[in-house]
Amino acid sequence: MIRSLILGMGLAGTLLPSLATAYQYGEYAGATVDRLINDYPGRYRGTSSFAGASDWMQQRMAATGYDSYRQDFTWAGNRSSQNLIVEAGGISGNNLVVGAHFDTFFGRPALQGLDDNASGAGVLTEIARNLAGLSFEDGVTFIGFGAEEEGLRGSRAYVAALDTEARARLTGMINIDSLITGDRMYAHAGSDSVAAQELTALREHSLRIAKELGIDLSTNPGLNPGYPAGTGCCSDAESFEGLNIPVLFVEATNWDIGDLDGYQQTTNPAIPGGATWHDPALDNQTVLVDALGAERIAQRLRDYSRLLTRLVLEATNTDLRYAAQSGGAMLGTLEDSLLRQQQTHQRLLERRWQALRATPREVGSVDGAVGVEGEWQPSGGFDGPLQQRSRQATAYLFGDAQLGEILNIGAGLSFIRGKDDLQHGGKVQSDTWQAGLHALLGNAGPLWLNANLSAGRTRFDMTRSVFIQGNAGGPVLLDQRLSGDTDATFWGARLLGGHDLLFGDWRTGPQVGLDYRRYKLDGFSERSTQRTALRFADERFDSLELSLGWQVRGHITLDRAMRLQPYASLTWIEELGDGMNEDFMVTSLADGSTRRVTNGRQNDKHFARARLGTQLTISEAFAVYAEANARLQHDNGDQAGYSLGMQYQF
Repeated sequence: MIRSLILGMGLAGTLLPSLATAYQYGEYAGATVDRLINDYPGRYRGTSSFAGASDWMQQRMAATGYDSYRQDFTWAGNRSSQNLIVEAGGISGNNLVVGAHFDTFFGRPALQGLDDNASGAGVLTEIARNLAGLSFEDGVTFIGFGAEEEGLRGSRAYVAALDTEARARLTGMINIDSLITGDRMYAHAGSDSVAAQELTALREHSLRIAKELGIDLSTNPGLNPGYPAGTGCCSDAESFEGLNIPVLFVEATNWDIGDLDGYQQTTNPAIPGGATWHDPALDNQTVLVDALGAERIAQRLRDYSRLLTRLVLEATNTDLRYAAQSGGAMLGTLEDSLLRQQQTHQRLLERRWQALRATPREVGSVDGAVGVEGEWQPSGGFDGPLQQRSRQATAYLFGDAQLGEILNIGAGLSFIRGKDDLQHGGKVQSDTWQAGLHALLGNAGPLWLNANLSAGRTRFDMTRSVFIQGNAGGPVLLDQRLSGDTDATFWGARLLGGHDLLFGDWRTGPQVGLDYRRYKLDGFSERSTQRTALRFADERFDSLELSLGWQVRGHITLDRAMRLQPYASLTWIEELGDGMNEDFMVTSLADGSTRRVTNGRQNDKHFARARLGTQLTISEAFAVYAEANARLQHDNGDQAGYSLGMQYQF
């Protein structure tokens, strides 16, 4: 048993599933192979082994949620078999076919067919399993072909049943056959690619991926004139030649020996004649393990599964689809960060206005404050899973002049350095400068009106994560980091007014505000040669918020002339403008394709903001403060932040 040999070598996690080990490429394929060769030798039409193998293959391919069915076909009047088909639709309507035959040579009931072709069938089931649960861009159809050994009957029947529309939607075909005995691993295009280089796309794609993964993959060197360089033959991919699509023959053999046609597979002296094709005495577990070692089987299943899973992911452009979605989520974070940093400046200004309203100023006096604060927004309740944690540090300076009994004007400047942590190692770092002019009508009286004009600029440095994993507990298919940088500018104006009800040292009352901001995020391209790198266009959006709320603040005298000044507010927000962009256009640097993606967030127009804080004035000049602020009743969830700061007033 393969199971016993692998366990004996301590490689159970490499070939067969184990609850005690993490998922490994090749293990699902190994379990498929083990059952095919030991329970269903002689898998050809009309036998109980073929019927049992059909059930097993369908179970293995469809177990992870695909739609599955069987395609019956006949030939020569009274001969019949069937293909096993599972389908995963894509959003584009296009379709890639991935196939491997699971039958053995007709009339040889003892033939296990480990190499030809339990190996290819096993890898086929694993690819399907690894990709289960993904949202494909181009769809993919996995086919276990019957009767390949009787003239490619299964693949011919499948192609013959395709109507004109289905043929037009085909993007390519990948065929997997005989992966163990051969000395070397190969990938070939079809013979029709000699006159049409575009039909070599899958071959070149697989060679590129193999190089990236460190897998030694070759193609036919063309030493035999009957088989041009880079082309293959003699398996189910042939049935798809002539459809004007790239085809890929995946196999293991040795094109440098014998008649230089790939039929002699190995120079290994333990394999008489150098080939195991269709021979029950050679193409079996005992001979191949003795000749090649159990690790050969594990290595081939592992490497072909890694290579072809990645190839199908990319050949269907599903990696580009997920990259675009990741890009949209990152742009959403950039816009959300701009909103939050502008709101930080506004909160600082509101605190300054509170101080001005609390104490009458002499006409002609000039006052100011300089300070620093740090803010932390934890992952819990903060924009769901798209954003995990945010931190920022702020330095600011405000100055004011009392021009009349009720008129105070001033200017402010702030610098904010922020960092947002995203999923799977992504992050957004930012430096923001904001400056503005502000005015206050009202000087310790019950009626007041605040106004300000401000503008800012932000420099962003981003690391975006592209992380792809199916939902069947399979391997991580892609885990990449891509970097970029860009700038953003914004400007706006705000009016905020209210009426205070006086209760001793406490003031409370309604407030109403109107806040307009215009944002522009410059376009940029990511600094990466990765296939998933993106280019982003300029983005603009407006925020026009109407607010209605209630605020309260107090004054508590402590010992040694210290004062405690608690404050709180609760405000309902109606977003009358964009709020932020609902979707973006992103362009793949790999092929220039453009996709429209959402920002990953709900653009809620109705929500609340709450503030609760206190300032401790230690002396006439020095104070420290702590504050909690939150966005409430928002479709994206609560967005809480906590601030600590200190300021010096002059």
